[in-house]
Amino acid sequence: MEGGKRLLSVTELSAYMYCARKYYLEKVKGLRQPANKAMTEGLIRHNVLEEFSNKEEKLVCSFGSLKKPQVIEKFNALLELCIHKVFEENVNKIKEFEINVGELHNKIVDALQREILPRAETIDEAMRKGFVGEELWKNLEPKYVSEMILVSRNLGLKGRADRVLISKDEILPFELKTRVADRVWPSDEIQVTCYAMMLEEKFNTQISKGILETGNVRHFISIDDEKKKKVRNIILEVREVLEGRNLKYPNSFGKCRSCPWKKECEELGK
Repeated sequence: MEGGKRLLSVTELSAYMYCARKYYLEKVKGLRQPANKAMTEGLIRHNVLEEFSNKEEKLVCSFGSLKKPQVIEKFNALLELCIHKVFEENVNKIKEFEINVGELHNKIVDALQREILPRAETIDEAMRKGFVGEELWKNLEPKYVSEMILVSRNLGLKGRADRVLISKDEILPFELKTRVADRVWPSDEIQVTCYAMMLEEKFNTQISKGILETGNVRHFISIDDEKKKKVRNIILEVREVLEGRNLKYPNSFGKCRSCPWKKECEELGK
């Protein structure tokens, strides 16, 4: 809490940009959509990545002198353990929504290769310099951190960056999307800028760009004063919505067709 106000999450800013009225109904009025198959699969995938990230340092510190294919093999073995653990923890939800375990497993493995391959390359390079064990972890350059928790009391913002590249020369925030797209949406730019601003504060540095990954495509997003100003303005607008003000309609009424809160939205008035 800062000045009596709770920290907003980066995902809240995205939700507000999608529709201020839907955001208000869910955050202030407490309306909740029941869990569905897509939401449950997304949660399971997120939990696997978090489990993988939590165990990564211990795994790397256990490495002696290995070849790159062996490093990849060990990372893949860790991934399988994480998948098994998370699937076991969510077995009831998997049954409830009739989730195809094989298909979900393959989706997670395919997605996590984007995490494993760059790490293996960095580890291979460090090993060629003679680093092993704990020294290997300390001397990875660059180092990739997944699911990095970020908090800024100054901004009144918190979030969890999908991936952060940390090197001597630069720090890069990554936003990972499962969709395949040839464009960057305004909400994508805001998310990446939010993470960049919090990383600047955390590491006392300047960040000039971030990366949005959609499928196998990378979109570079410049981090400039204009985007930072927009982030600060959106934070203020979200605060207004939480107070029941500025409940504007979405930028496209096409979003209303699939909204579960049509009746409740009408009751809000204009």
